[in-house]
Amino acid sequence: MATVQSMPGGSDLHHAVDKLVSGSSDPFNIMEHREIFQRRALEDVTINSNDSAMMMNPHNPLLLKEESEAEKATFRKLKYTYIEQGAKVNFVMNITGDEPMGLQPGENEGLQITNKEKKAALKAVKDEVHGVRDEAISLAKDNALRHERVSSQVSEAQALQKKIRDMELELARIKANYPSGKRVTIAQAQDILEQQTEEMQKLITDTEEANKKRDEVREQVSSASKDLQRLMKDKEREEARALEVQSGREAGDTKVDEQCRWLMSSITFYKSLMGIRNVKAVSEYQLHLEYAVPSTTEGDSVVLLLNFDSLSKRLAGAEIMGSDADISEPVNVAVATNDIPGLIADVLVLVRQTV
Repeated sequence: MATVQSMPGGSDLHHAVDKLVSGSSDPFNIMEHREIFQRRALEDVTINSNDSAMMMNPHNPLLLKEESEAEKATFRKLKYTYIEQGAKVNFVMNITGDEPMGLQPGENEGLQITNKEKKAALKAVKDEVHGVRDEAISLAKDNALRHERVSSQVSEAQALQKKIRDMELELARIKANYPSGKRVTIAQAQDILEQQTEEMQKLITDTEEANKKRDEVREQVSSASKDLQRLMKDKEREEARALEVQSGREAGDTKVDEQCRWLMSSITFYKSLMGIRNVKAVSEYQLHLEYAVPSTTEGDSVVLLLNFDSLSKRLAGAEIMGSDADISEPVNVAVATNDIPGLIADVLVLVRQTV
């Protein structure tokens, strides 16, 4: 890897940037023209006092218009003074009876022609001055934009030059610390990069899977916590009942035992009535009911699988094992009404019909 200094034209680049920076700091030729304008403006002021616009700010060419208006006002005053003096002379001559000064034939016409020529020349000069003024304003705006753009580019070039020199120093330090024998080739660096990319991709995939498992476990823990709280309340309630029953037994009260025997006999009678041989809770949300009827398939018994919703605890669906009976219709009705006893009875009827 070569540094910028060793690249072809690297030193030329630094030399060009240095030349650009030094050139941008040199004064422009317009500064010399401004000094010439200032000197001439101070020489040509109409009123030799601090009231003149050019005297107050001789660096501003836009004040030429105000200076021109001041010149016009001065000439109007001179014209008024000339007319006033002529009227006074005529008045004095009329009083004294002297003959007023007359004009020679054609003299007045000559003066008018000369006056028109001078006015035309003055108008041409004014138009030229206005044109130069407008052009100067346009060029000034254009030059201001160019100067701003060049200044920005010079600043950017200086910043880039500093970064390049810092990179050159860093590359020189790396070369000094890592001789050519310890460096890796581009192909080796590419292989290392591919291996690291694959490893990072694998880590990202593992992280995503771990996050999914974490969310699932979090939901399970939250659900288990709710069930645990519910079971703790049930446990406290049942422990209180057990203490109450134990106290009653110690006092000779057999009412609870009689109720238990009645409940067990009722359950046995209900199971025989519904044709149920055995009941087994496979999980928290699934219950297996074995019917006391012969199986029509290779299985040993007919089993009704009841599935419950984990949130609402309502019946979510049912399946039949060991029988060819179609229980889809009673299952749909039972799921809609949450009628589990009705479903057990309907399935028993359908199973007996297929035997």
